[in-house]
Amino acid sequence: MIQSIKNFFKRVWAFVCDQYLILFFILTIGIKLTFFNTFILKVIWPTNQYQSGVILGFLSVAVILSTLYFVRKHKNKLAILSAFLISVLIVIDTIYFSYFAALPSVGLLNSLGQIKDVGPAIGSLFHWWFILYFLDIALAIVFLKPVTTFFEKIKVNHNLTKLSIKAPWAVTVVTLTIFWLALVPMGIIKLSDILNKGYDTVSTAQYYGLLGAHIVDIARFIEEETTHLSTAQQKTIVDWVKKSQTSQETDALTGVAKGKNVIIVQVESLGGFVINQTVNNKELTPNLDALATTYYYFPNDRFLYGAGHTSDTDFVANSSYFPLDDAAVFVRYGQDDFNGLPKTLVSKGYSANAYHGFNRNFWNRSTALASLGYQKFYAADNYPKGTKLNMGLSDGDFLSKTAEYIKSQSKPSLSYVITLSSHVPFSTNDQTRELGIDTDNYPNQVGGYLENINYVDRMLGKFFEKLKSYDLYDNSLILIYGDHTPVLPAFTAGTIKYDPGSVQQKEVPLIIKLPNQTSDKTYKNKGTHLDIMPTIVDLLGIKTNQLMFGRSLFADESKKIQTCPDQISVFASLGDCKTALTSEKYISEEIIRYNLFDSLPK
Repeated sequence: MIQSIKNFFKRVWAFVCDQYLILFFILTIGIKLTFFNTFILKVIWPTNQYQSGVILGFLSVAVILSTLYFVRKHKNKLAILSAFLISVLIVIDTIYFSYFAALPSVGLLNSLGQIKDVGPAIGSLFHWWFILYFLDIALAIVFLKPVTTFFEKIKVNHNLTKLSIKAPWAVTVVTLTIFWLALVPMGIIKLSDILNKGYDTVSTAQYYGLLGAHIVDIARFIEEETTHLSTAQQKTIVDWVKKSQTSQETDALTGVAKGKNVIIVQVESLGGFVINQTVNNKELTPNLDALATTYYYFPNDRFLYGAGHTSDTDFVANSSYFPLDDAAVFVRYGQDDFNGLPKTLVSKGYSANAYHGFNRNFWNRSTALASLGYQKFYAADNYPKGTKLNMGLSDGDFLSKTAEYIKSQSKPSLSYVITLSSHVPFSTNDQTRELGIDTDNYPNQVGGYLENINYVDRMLGKFFEKLKSYDLYDNSLILIYGDHTPVLPAFTAGTIKYDPGSVQQKEVPLIIKLPNQTSDKTYKNKGTHLDIMPTIVDLLGIKTNQLMFGRSLFADESKKIQTCPDQISVFASLGDCKTALTSEKYISEEIIRYNLFDSLPK
């Protein structure tokens, strides 16, 4: 037993003597990657996700450099070259992130010609301390000969030369096993999960480490560029669309907002259970309550999302396509030639702009919103610095400036406004404590959510007042809805009794205000986010043959349509709900995955 242990440590020592420079670079590059995730990205994520990024940073270097274990000739020179190239990549990422608040993607290689436009600005981002990224390489070169001689002597003196032959295989297997085990807590069950999980390149780096993020990006790019449907398969999908898509239905409100501005306000984590409720004897959402009783109100609207969460709502509401269960559409397929509301309205003379007070590349929004047809995306870098609340710019500062931006757009205009202050972790400040509740009296995050949703409601009230002062409110078609419900435990607060195990967890409010509207109506148990685009084009009186999986919320009941669970409307000609839903989701998925939008009947 003792002899076996001695032999084991001899083999370990022999491996270290043989691979010392590779092990040195695994350590130093891992430290550089940790520095990058901690001090360059500085993205606030839960501690376990940050720790996973750090651990996988070290492991990814170990996996990449493990190929050099088996090289006998020029091993150290190749190790130095590899370390140099990785360090150059980290410098490029540092500079790119400093300018774009994102990480470069291999898909951007065809845009290298644009660098000349931002070259002077990027040049100013070089700093003297970047040389520290190459300190380990300099030390390795300077001390390579004496250190190599030192380890060679140890091998000879202790007769270790033949003991290191099998060690590279064992170490590589162990490294790969640990790497895989590190992925399991993040829900990685099969290799394809690695490609589909994650958000934009920045947050993917927070999960998988910087090198992991680049590997995932390259794998996604290769898969998308090399995977195609056959001509026959494409024809089958196009024929399905021709056969199944029905013409737009008209109703009493068709064209009532013709030529008017459209303002869509997507409210972060706005659950239907907060409308018309009081907490601490105060109205929780007084402004939304007033809108709900003045205009058209859909209290039980259903949101649909898959792996893309909030970004799926962006996609579904703007395209009337189903989201994907295994991938965020915006992240994996953001460069598709999406058909959607912005392109439809722009073709009719509208300007189309999106607004959000956070990093423009989160959820790959900058790319995906452009693919949908938005002409400009006003993100955090377009707004003056203001109060930060939870994830980004406070909705007070954000909405106030957004109203000014909307005023300046050419008319008629489509404005897609995405709020943020009611996002987790639901932290509060002096501006968000108007309810005066003691958050400690509520389950985890509940009190913070209530204060934040009340704050957002107040800021929406000010936003609409500002639109009125610009003569934009009465003359616009306005939609307000929640992107999804908040993730909260069961609780009771004032008149609210929330049960996440009930239908409340699926319901978000939708309010539609017509131009100069004077009547109100509540429509219960009707509609999903799939219906937002069809409803808007219906109210604008725009005719389009574009494939939409939703329908106008004001369309008359039709025998051609049947309503399935979760209020999803499907084509009755496709069979029972289960069959029809399966068929529609499959077609939607194939069009997205293989970018068949331009192949569909127009």
